[in-house]
Order: sequence, then C-alpha cells, then structure tokens
Amino acid sequence: HETRHRQAATAGSMSKEAASGQAQYGIATAASKLDCVQIDGLVVLKIIKHSRDEGNPNEMVSGQLLGMDITQNDTTTLEVTSCFPMPHSSEEDQSGEDMEQYVTEMLRCMRDVNVDNNTVGWYMSTYMNSWLDPEGPTVATQFQFQDSVPKSVCLVYDPVRTLSGSVHLKAYRLSDRFMAKYRDHQEKQAADKNHHGFTEVDIKPKLDWANKIVDEGITIDDIFEEVPIRIHNSALVMAMLYDWACEGTMGSKLHCDFERLDLSSRPFLEKSVENMVDGIEALRQDQERAEYRKRDAERKRKDARRNAQTELSKEELTKMYPDPSRLEGLLIANQVRSYCDSISNFTGQSLSKLYLVKGLQEDQKGAAL
Repeated sequence: HETRHRQAATAGSMSKEAASGQAQYGIATAASKLDCVQIDGLVVLKIIKHSRDEGNPNEMVSGQLLGMDITQNDTTTLEVTSCFPMPHSSEEDQSGEDMEQYVTEMLRCMRDVNVDNNTVGWYMSTYMNSWLDPEGPTVATQFQFQDSVPKSVCLVYDPVRTLSGSVHLKAYRLSDRFMAKYRDHQEKQAADKNHHGFTEVDIKPKLDWANKIVDEGITIDDIFEEVPIRIHNSALVMAMLYDWACEGTMGSKLHCDFERLDLSSRPFLEKSVENMVDGIEALRQDQERAEYRKRDAERKRKDARRNAQTELSKEELTKMYPDPSRLEGLLIANQVRSYCDSISNFTGQSLSKLYLVKGLQEDQKGAAL
C-alpha cells in the first residue's frame, strides 16, 4: 500500500555517515539482523485491552505497531512505543480504501500529538495457534510489511494462555530465505497464475556435480523466526508503581498470583491434541493432492512431447505444466509442529506443578503425624 511504502521510506531513511558505537535511528536495512524487540508496557496493555474488549477469544483482533529501530554497537533493537487497533475486517462496509484512509488518519493524529508515527509492524491475537492457519492472512500480511519495512515484526498475543498467569506475547518475522522464495513465488504468479515458486523442486536441497549443497531449500524451520522481547517502562512509570506498592494502593490482590498454580490442564491438552490430529490429517490430504497433481502434470508433459511437432525441452514442458505448489503443506506442517511444542511445554509445566503439590501434601502429612 502507498501508506506503508511512505512509512517504510521514513523509517528507512538514514544518515550517510555515523560514528561507530553511536546510536543510529531508523537505519536498519534488510541485510542487518534484528536482535531484540523492546515494547513499552503501555503497548502491551493496549493489546490486552483490545483483545478483551472483543469479548470472544476465538475472534482475531489486529492493529498496527508504531516506533523506530535503533542500531548501536552492531545490535539492532526495534522499539515499539505505541499502537492503535484496526477495525474488524469482517465488516462488509470496510473496503480496502476505507482501511487505508483509516490508517492515514490515525498516523496523522499520532503525528499531531507528537507520538511516533513510523509503522514497524502489526499485532494480532490468536486462539490455539490459529495464527499459523494456512488459509489465514499471517504470511501474506507479514510479507507485505517486511517488504516495505524490513525490520517490521508481528506480535502474537494469546488471551487464553494468558489466563494461566503470565502474558503470552511473542514476536515473529519471516526469515530472509523464506522472504526471497516467497517474493519469487509472487513474481511468478504475477506473470502467470499457473506458476509458483514452492514446487517440490524449489523446496528440496540442490546439489552440484560434487554432491555439495548449493541451495539448502526451504523447511518448516525457515518460515518464521522468533525475536526476543523485552518489556520496557519509563522511569516515571517505575517510580509510580514503586510508590503504589509502598503505600498499599495497588491492593493485596495484585500481589497474589495463584493462577500459576492452576492444575486444570485437561481442557487445553484435549483441544491441543484434537487440533494436532486435525493438522496431521490435513497434511496427509495435502500430500495426496500434491502427488495426484504431480502425476497429472507428468502425464500431460508426456502427451505434449508425443504430440508436439518440434522437440520440446524439459524447461518448456515444465513451464507449460508446472508441478503443484507445496506452500500449503509447509504451513500445515509448521502449524502441527507448533501444536507439538505447545503440548510439550504445557505438559512440562503441569508435571512440575504436580510434583510441587505432591511435595506439599507429603509435608502436611508429616507435620500431622
């Protein structure tokens, strides 16, 4: 979009010369690495409030992140200082032009009140890893952001897992290898809708004549990369919280964190296992469809070579009848892997709680005797 390109130009503007070791603002390029995402505490509260105001955790909410990237001592940090919500995308009266006008007006209002108005990414809520849904907008939207603003990130907030006692907020971005492959995929589809850049040949490793790997291909580990998050509060906010804690204004309830000791893990595990099984079934069906389409393409190539008046090369036949895309299969496999990781992490925490409760019960029995 024109607005995002304008914000990318603003955020990507840099000075010609910068002294080594000095902080450089807004100069991170696509070749540099993003080491950390620093989020203001107010931004985290806005994201949580936006998700709670929706009322239904199954409904995805989203918004844009504002801030600036800073490079200092070869370390690039993306500072997220503000954000604003986006209107619900399911509303029929919201067209693409209305959304762009809304974003432009919000950025203008931010600039008028002297707030950072550089777009540095977006945030979204998720329910049971639904943000990795192959039919969802995550990959396409993040690609548009990173293509315009190379240092942009996607903050994923899970309101259900936050109820267990800790804020579940993570930052992700597309890897450079996946960005290059997805850009090639977009260019091929723009030239011809029947062509794409995620065939079986594209995602497999390529070897030279000496059996050395010249292209490692694409795996599920190359789609998203997680960026560490650091929550930051200003000195005034920290002083105010300290005064409240000393005066007792915050109340005793804020000092209680018994949600972390909740032992009811059955609903979450059941839903995670169900989603994992559904994902495995979807992956199996995708592989069957890909194999069928691959055999059909090979059959059409043989018929075209047999009926052609002139000799056709392998590249020409592949261009006429390309292999099926495996992008959806990659995304499904990535989602299944995320379900497995969630189950593993959650069960590990649950076992630790059970051992803790078991130790407390044994101590109480010993004291009673």
